[in-house]
Amino acid sequence: MRVLILFLAILIIGLLVGPMLIENQSSVVIALDRWVIEMSMVSLAVILLLSSGAILALAWISIRIIRILSGSQKWFSGWSDRKHNKAFTQGLVALDEANYSEAEKQLSHVGDGKFSGVELLAAAQAANNLGHSDKAVTLWERAQNERASKLAATIHLIEHHIKQRNPGEAISQIKQLSEKEQKNKRIVLLWVQALAESGQWQQLRDNLSSWKKQLSVEDYQYWMKQTAQGFYAELASKEGANPLKQYWQSLPRKTRNDPAQQSAYVEQLIGQGMHKDAEEALLNFQSKQPQKLLFPLFRELHLTNPTSTIKCLENWLKKDSENAELLSVLGQVAFNAKDWDLAERALAKAIRLASDNKDVLLLARVKEQQQEPSQALELYKQSLQI
Repeated sequence: MRVLILFLAILIIGLLVGPMLIENQSSVVIALDRWVIEMSMVSLAVILLLSSGAILALAWISIRIIRILSGSQKWFSGWSDRKHNKAFTQGLVALDEANYSEAEKQLSHVGDGKFSGVELLAAAQAANNLGHSDKAVTLWERAQNERASKLAATIHLIEHHIKQRNPGEAISQIKQLSEKEQKNKRIVLLWVQALAESGQWQQLRDNLSSWKKQLSVEDYQYWMKQTAQGFYAELASKEGANPLKQYWQSLPRKTRNDPAQQSAYVEQLIGQGMHKDAEEALLNFQSKQPQKLLFPLFRELHLTNPTSTIKCLENWLKKDSENAELLSVLGQVAFNAKDWDLAERALAKAIRLASDNKDVLLLARVKEQQQEPSQALELYKQSLQI
């Protein structure tokens, strides 16, 4: 449209100015160093008109060439993107099919950053499954440079270092994360594992209370117990059992009322051979009712006269006579004390309520002690069928 308007404007100007130029007999002289050019006004007008047309034509041709070249570049770019997309898709499919060699091959054709680092995470997973751990580490480190995949790559690196028994490097990776990233549930759990692996029990115990929101109830109780066990074992190995008892008494009431702490303390007493002290602690900690983490520890007591424990278990059974687990624990306590008759009665009833393989095997050993080999043999056969 603009070209048409320009053409009409030139045509109108030509119609108006043309007759005036023809009637005008003036001439134009252009003097150069060695040349003198003389022409009429009509000739000058024609030259200017042709020059303008040539300039317009050249500009139009230039624009067309630029557009063609730009379109070719976009076409080549689109072809390259399609190639990367295809390789990425085939790589992910191969990875899901556990065809790690093909996945590694396809994902190697995808350029860095094409998929915000996801391609690097996938390639690292394939390499790691093929046993190429060094290559996997390199890919994870490259993925850390991509904002979208940074945290995921760091998690994989931390897991790798923990697996390689290198907790110091795992902790170093965690400390490079932002405060918000450090509160990620997966990061917190890995941090706990790294501290435990490196034996930093005091540091772990100090941090667990602040990580309670990120950990499940089961994980929190488990690691509280592990922390206490590690700390108490270290204390007992360096200073002996009596300092361990003194340290326990010096702890705040809230800590001493924690079942995980109590369980770890009792296990350490048993480990030190202080079974009577362990029995006293178990009875004291469960004065009102049995605790899930504690009452199974009665099984580990080896006492010649566990009267207090047996009385406690029998009192619990009066309130819950059909509790197979309580009967099983009573049978084990009696067995350890060589009270074969009580062990037989408790275990036989426990097996009737809930046939547990360990109870059947223990009852078979009781029958051996009672000089009843045929019944012991039948029980051993029965254990094979459970």
